[in-house]
Amino acid sequence: MIRTTILLAVALLSSQAFATVNTLSLVDEYTDGSSKVCIYSDGHRTESVVKEGAGSCPSKKTFH
Repeated sequence: MIRTTILLAVALLSSQAFATVNTLSLVDEYTDGSSKVCIYSDGHRTESVVKEGAGSCPSKKTFH
């Protein structure tokens, strides 16, 4: 029982070590109908965010 608990705790702690947080910069934006699409990239990873309504895209965005 104790061994199982220890193995489970180690597995949970090690899985958090692989979680990455990336802050990406705005590289492009365009309007698609009534929404705005914001494109973020850091050269290795690219993400797009659809923003409903008015407003501008933030220059930086953090992704998990």
